[in-house]
Amino acid sequence: MKVNIEIERSIVVPLPYQKLQPLLSNPEATIGRMPKLKRLVKLGENTYRLEMRTVGSRLANIAHDVSFGAKFHVNADHGELRWDPVPGQGNALISGYFRIARSSDDTDLRFRVWGELRDVPIPLLYRMVAPPFIQGKFTRMVDTFLEQTREDLIKGKAARHAKKHGG
Repeated sequence: MKVNIEIERSIVVPLPYQKLQPLLSNPEATIGRMPKLKRLVKLGENTYRLEMRTVGSRLANIAHDVSFGAKFHVNADHGELRWDPVPGQGNALISGYFRIARSSDDTDLRFRVWGELRDVPIPLLYRMVAPPFIQGKFTRMVDTFLEQTREDLIKGKAARHAKKHGG
């Protein structure tokens, strides 16, 4: 079964825009923060296959080991890390972007992803409930990614402050 996903989420980081720009300069490290990422396989320049641990619930018999190819593009002037699907790599076609934007003294992180998961093994009984269930699982992964990224950035600020002041 094919399952479409579309997620757009954002979070505010209480740091200036410049402190978040390193997220764009190292796409591998940024995407490597994604929860359930089992392996990031380099296929070429800025091109990777993302292999995820099982998404869903094996207990509910709605589970899928998602993998997909992505070509990353960085536009530092617009604060964007974008990816396009690489056909023939894995069982999904996923597009998306990760953006940082100034917001007074804070910075907004915005993450949007859309695409389709193919060959999702779903029993007939669960065909109606599986797509929103899987969408919910992906939404939670995106929320966790944004929350963890924000926490890591804030902790980095605190660690640098402590080091600078002998703490």
